Amino acid sequence: MPYIKDVLIDVITKVSMPESSTTTDHALEDGEQITDHVKSNPITISLSGVILDDTEAKVLKLREYREKGEIIDFDYMTALKHVVITDFNRDYEAKIKDGYAFTMTLKQIKVAKVAKFVSVSVPIKKQTKPVSNKGRQQKKKTPSKTSKTNKTKYTTPPKNTSSGGLAGLEGRKA
Repeated sequence: MPYIKDVLIDVITKVSMPESSTTTDHALEDGEQITDHVKSNPITISLSGVILDDTEAKVLKLREYREKGEIIDFDYMTALKHVVITDFNRDYEAKIKDGYAFTMTLKQIKVAKVAKFVSVSVPIKKQTKPVSNKGRQQKKKTPSKTSKTNKTKYTTPPKNTSSGGLAGLEGRKA
């Protein structure tokens, strides 16, 4: 009997497993095309089947696996490691008593490994200043007015109010 993690699938009626690759193509000056890169796409499995007995509990478990992106292993007709449920549909039909028909899509993923430590052969200098605790600091007071300077103010000389004089004509020849 097939299982999706710990959920028993009563009957699997169809398994479809297409495999594909993607190529990078470039045109040349003479009109020919060249392919310089081939990338293998992730394997997807489409399942069709029937689930009976305790259907709501099974649906909740499968929904939880899909929503959380739970990584599972699939082993039925072919074994695939590291797959996630990307699509799950259920159909209630009159032909199936106390259960439902379903379709599900599983996609194989690649899990990256995290390095535990990195060894460096050349010692690296510390480039940060050590953190120091200066406590609470008082803010500097900014002066409210500019300080007085020793500059003397410029004052205009008094105007000569005498009439008929030679005011303003000094230094001219008469």
